[in-house]
Formats: sequence, C-alpha cells, structure tokens
Amino acid sequence: MPLHVPFNQPASANPNAVGPIYIGFEPSQPPKRKFNWWGFNGMWISVASLMTAGFLSPVPLLISLVGLRRPGKKMALTGTLISLAGVVLATSLVAGVIASARHHQHACLAARHQAALRQEIKQTQSLLSLAREELVVYRDENQGELPNDIDANILVIKHIDPWGESLRYDAEINHGVVRSAGPDRKFDSSDDVVSKVEGSTDRAALLDLVD
Repeated sequence: MPLHVPFNQPASANPNAVGPIYIGFEPSQPPKRKFNWWGFNGMWISVASLMTAGFLSPVPLLISLVGLRRPGKKMALTGTLISLAGVVLATSLVAGVIASARHHQHACLAARHQAALRQEIKQTQSLLSLAREELVVYRDENQGELPNDIDANILVIKHIDPWGESLRYDAEINHGVVRSAGPDRKFDSSDDVVSKVEGSTDRAALLDLVD
C-alpha cells in the first residue's frame, strides 16, 4: 500500500515551492494476469484432434474445461466448442458404422434364410414328386382313375414336408393335386407347394350325378 507523507517546507527556504511536498512510496502496479496455458493447450489440441475425426476430442475437452476455471477463458471456451464438435463427429461416425454393420448382418441373415427356404422348397418338390408317382401308379393300375379323396390322402399323408406337416391330396374335376402347406404351415395360402396329377376323379362322377 503506498504511503505518502505531506511535508510543508517553509516558504523562506524554497521560494519556488507552491505546495506541499509528498515523501513516500510510489503507487503499486496492478498484478500481471497469468497466461491461461490450460485454455491455450486445450484450443490447439482440439483443432489437431479434428484430424483424427474427433476420436481424440475428449482429451482437449477435459483440458479446456479445466481452462474455463482460470482467468482468460476465451481460448478455453473456443477449445471446448471445437472439442464438442469433434465428439459429435466421432459419435456420428461410430453410429454410422454400427448401423451399417447391423444392416449387413440383417442382409446376411435374410440371404441365409432365403437360401434355406429355397432348399426346403426343393426338398418339398422332391417329396411331392414321390407322392405323385404313387398316385400315378394307382391311376395306371385302375384305367386312368385316381383314388378317392380318402384313399389318396392315405397314400400321401405319410410324407412329411420340411416344415413338419403332412402332404394333402385334393381332387379336382379332371385331375388331382398333391399339396404342401408351405413355410407358413397353412393350407390354401399363397406359399403352398403343389403338384398336379392328371386322371379321372370321383369329383367328375359326382358332377355327372348332379347333372
């Protein structure tokens, strides 16, 4: 604290004096502000971290946050904002990679499912051909007549498709149909697998009686 002591010198001793003379210390200078090295380092490291696509941005973010607690916060604030932008960039890239990996995984699973489904349908077609051959043998032994619904189903019901369901026989007017319920295990739906067997059926005879 400056100390000033006024001293009144007699006019006779110093005729040129116009006022009191102060004797004491000079006024103290204001303290010099310290440089915010945390803020400075956080700022330039945050800029450099952008070259790593933001994956190193958490490091300068922590440094800049420490710098915000010290005088001279402009550089620390700049480093904080740049670091946050880097963190957002890195997070977006990671999220994109994860989404792409999941999409690829789902695509692979769908492709495997379709391949397995094609193989199951191929096996079902072979099974239908086997059941159809049994009906053809019966037809050839009975002057072109296919068995009635009950007998035909007895022949084909022992065949189990890849989805665990027995085959079914349906008689039409001038042919028969051997049918698999397909992947949904429901008959008469869009994914049924069928094989047609030419021959006369009791359905045609029934229509003749009605006429």
